[in-house]
Amino acid sequence: MLGWMLSVLCSPWDAQSAADAYIRPFLDRPNLDVVTDATVQRLRTTEGRCTGVEYTIGGEHLSVDSAEVVLTAGAIGSAHLLMLSGIGPAQHLEEHGIDVVADLPGVGSHLQDHPMAGVVYEAIQPVPFVPTNPPAEMMGLLYSDPAAARPDLQVYIVAAPLPSAWGQPPANGYSIAFSAMAPRSSGTVRLTDANPGSAPVVDPGYLSDDRDLEIMRKGLALARRIGEADAFADWRKQEAVPGSGTTGESVDEFIRKATGPYFHYTGTCRMGTDADAVVDPANLRVHGIAGLRIADASVMPSIPSANTNATVYAIAERAAELID
Repeated sequence: MLGWMLSVLCSPWDAQSAADAYIRPFLDRPNLDVVTDATVQRLRTTEGRCTGVEYTIGGEHLSVDSAEVVLTAGAIGSAHLLMLSGIGPAQHLEEHGIDVVADLPGVGSHLQDHPMAGVVYEAIQPVPFVPTNPPAEMMGLLYSDPAAARPDLQVYIVAAPLPSAWGQPPANGYSIAFSAMAPRSSGTVRLTDANPGSAPVVDPGYLSDDRDLEIMRKGLALARRIGEADAFADWRKQEAVPGSGTTGESVDEFIRKATGPYFHYTGTCRMGTDADAVVDPANLRVHGIAGLRIADASVMPSIPSANTNATVYAIAERAAELID
């Protein structure tokens, strides 16, 4: 039985972006240079210290020296750059011919995301899109079980037919999405090769722990319960995805096929003091490498039961306070 619900009304589209709040007001500072359209190739290290960054712009190879580097490329990008720079699992780096600067086995491990799927309904009448009222305006967090340690299920209504690997959604419709917010499953980020231009190999590991599948089953049941409510009678034509005939064993088949990313990637450079930890919890410094910190979602020791945007801002603001 589902536990009590914490109702949340919010907008996933911020009225003010991170760039609006933290960069644009300070562009005239003499100690700030913003370089755009650049692709970081690797971190430069000398005798156990990070001394700068190599990057390219339009094919031109450039570099910059720095007394300290703060890496904020996200849970996929930060782990990828560390490994390209020789910081990561020694055996994996050696397999790709990369000299080991620091053997940190946890780099690229413990990748987590909130697995997400959705029920799509075909609508009787056209579903309007109003730019001032974004299409995922209402969300809710709840406990799938009263004994759960924290809210572990999210549902939200989208005024559009979400695409699905299960089948073609209707041209006109709306969706009720659901996500496991305290997943036990985890995945990895690994190198394809030593070329900085090659995309990393990302295995999110969705539903590799059966307990997450059970949460998603409950999420599907709740989404359908909401979708069949009288409040949707004037809009609901039929359940298009997965379809009302999807029951029993086919429910698990749908969840496994339709589950995809919520893009809340965390954990690949997690903080801690154990052998798998990548940064220290007090100062966000990379273990074994002086002059290098990480300040993004990759340092989270576990994924929060919420969208990760605000938590990333908090990490970044704390990192700003820590910089000498």
